Amino acid sequence: MPEGIGALPLPDVVARVVGFCTHPTSGWQTYDMLSRVARSRGHFDEIAPWSLLWADTLAGRLSVSDVASFTHERRSELLQRLQALPAKDLGVMDDGDVETLARLCRFGFPGVWAPKITKLLALYRPDAVPVLDGYVAVAMGFTRNGFSSGKEPRWKRIHQTLLVIRSILRHQQTELTQIRHEVSLRVPDIWEATDLRLLDIIIWTSQDDRTSRPGSPSNYWLNRRPQEYRAMHLEPVTLN
Repeated sequence: MPEGIGALPLPDVVARVVGFCTHPTSGWQTYDMLSRVARSRGHFDEIAPWSLLWADTLAGRLSVSDVASFTHERRSELLQRLQALPAKDLGVMDDGDVETLARLCRFGFPGVWAPKITKLLALYRPDAVPVLDGYVAVAMGFTRNGFSSGKEPRWKRIHQTLLVIRSILRHQQTELTQIRHEVSLRVPDIWEATDLRLLDIIIWTSQDDRTSRPGSPSNYWLNRRPQEYRAMHLEPVTLN
């Protein structure tokens, strides 16, 4: 993946993204679309203890201990790092901005490192924070726990990955635009996703298709039978 999405056949990329977005439990509805509703209602104007639970809508695998450890002091520190991040897309950030972003993505505590915390932060800043999970680590040439093990080595890997993603966003805009257009013919809501989130989905599905496990053979997303896109009704019901 360091060479970018240009190394992947575009029809395959489109098929995978469509497969992901039309799957009811992939995270597209429960993470991407649900967060859009939550954002419109001000849920991302604060960082609460339960905010961490958002990571679970994208297979964050949180525990009760993780939530209990997300203390006021830690939330305050995370808020400071988040507020320090310039209001820019990752693709237009300069090197200093990327350093600030790397510091934000390095935030964590035992049990909650980059793979979990970036799933939360990406909802606060979907234009700037990528989801740095195990699949992204492998796609970048690291081990699956590359963003959660070690201290300085982990920090270095996060910074290197942000630079690679920035380069892809800068230099492969034509490909991203083409992919988005093709996907939109089946999934109109793909226009709601930032370029960064679209790239996240491309990387994740491409990497997931390289593995096989019970119930999910290799090339699952590529070969998944096309489904009609049906947006879920995600608006809350009120008591009054």
